[in-house]
Amino acid sequence: MDTTQEKKPTSAVDGGRMNEMADDVKQKFQAFTANPGPAIKQDLNVPEEGTKEERRAKAAELNSK
Repeated sequence: MDTTQEKKPTSAVDGGRMNEMADDVKQKFQAFTANPGPAIKQDLNVPEEGTKEERRAKAAELNSK
């Protein structure tokens, strides 16, 4: 054990106060914890509508408006 770093004796009162402070911090930051959000399916097997040329023509038509 390293003798250069001496530990201060802690009492049960100090430990209890530290637990209260830790609980207060947890409660205050609880609103900022992230939720995972909705599940997204990895394999989206949605068939494409029309041929490549038809899709490009439709995109050009929609973009020109």
